[in-house]
Amino acid sequence: MTSHQSLTTGSRRPITMLLIVQLLNGMAVAAKMNFFLIYVTDELGFATVVAAGLVSLGQVAGIVASVLGGSLNDALGRKWTLVSGLGCFVIGGLAFFARSPWIIGVLWFVNGTAMTLGSLGGQGYLIAATSGAGLGVVSALYHWGFTLGGALGSPVAGYVLDSGGYSSFAPLVVGLAALTFGLAIVLMPRLDGKQAREHVAWTETLAGYASVVRQPTVIRLGLLRFLPTCYYGMAVVLIPLLIHAETGTKSSVAAYATANLILATLSQLVAGRTADRIGARIPMLVALGGVVVAALGLTLFAGELWGLYVFGILGGAAAWSLSTLMLVLVSGATPPDQQGRVLGALILLWNVAMIISAMIGGVLVEVRAGLPFAIAVVLNLGAIAIAVSFFRSEGAAVP
Repeated sequence: MTSHQSLTTGSRRPITMLLIVQLLNGMAVAAKMNFFLIYVTDELGFATVVAAGLVSLGQVAGIVASVLGGSLNDALGRKWTLVSGLGCFVIGGLAFFARSPWIIGVLWFVNGTAMTLGSLGGQGYLIAATSGAGLGVVSALYHWGFTLGGALGSPVAGYVLDSGGYSSFAPLVVGLAALTFGLAIVLMPRLDGKQAREHVAWTETLAGYASVVRQPTVIRLGLLRFLPTCYYGMAVVLIPLLIHAETGTKSSVAAYATANLILATLSQLVAGRTADRIGARIPMLVALGGVVVAALGLTLFAGELWGLYVFGILGGAAAWSLSTLMLVLVSGATPPDQQGRVLGALILLWNVAMIISAMIGGVLVEVRAGLPFAIAVVLNLGAIAIAVSFFRSEGAAVP
């Protein structure tokens, strides 16, 4: 039996259930992330720097959760790490009912915890369920939960907001998150033989965290996660605000988010399929190049609506392709018993990059709209050099 046949028989149900849960979760997450900043600034009237600070608070929660969650992922299992994250998503959605910045901050802190636990559990579950067979394509389908789910959910969210406001939007987001939480508990199976291997003392995995993240391979993976995320963190915060400032409508933001996620959905599948066929090196370098081009375009044309749409969509497609490829790199370059902690370290760096880029971007955009993206150009030229070094050193494991 071939590896492909093994994937489509023995591993079909866990992967299918995971993809269903991710699709529903992606619809709720995209709605929250696309309109949270607008809720804080437009609906409640707080300054952009306050909104950026609230977003950063969620990233701080992600940093804490990435260390603890990475150890729990290796010790207690992937499914319940994911389920814990989905439960926190329900609580985080209550932020859209709140009007006090302090209450919103607490709820968004819980939401940041949810993002990390959900990502750790889902990615770990995916790698364990596929056993490396066709991982590029399956990774793309997994990330479709956020891109395709967002493309489906964003127009609905925009319509609900324009017609009924946040009083209608908030129950929709919380209800969808609660539905996803319940379905994950009921539908997602344990991973049979893999599950027994996952039960290791949590204190043992936590104590070994430092030795895992000090490995040169993990350091390179961390930089490949950190540097492109600095671009993405600026883009996800600033582009919706800049589009809203240009047009004054929430539907224009929803249209951008939908187009962005549709192209990201297609690019993920292309990147994943290419990685399965010829290796991850070429699609990784192409995606990093796409981030550089997008950042350069936004540097020059962030004051133009067409520039925000064209280069924002290009950058989103490149960034999401990198997310798909990162799972291929982790699976090929790190041992299974360390992958939970490696994923935790990568998500920690993702959160740090999101914090730094959101805060710096929120300050620099007041000086000139394209200035934050100029910094992203330089950082991601460095990421290309690191990627070349990574594939030279890990060529046998990750072509």
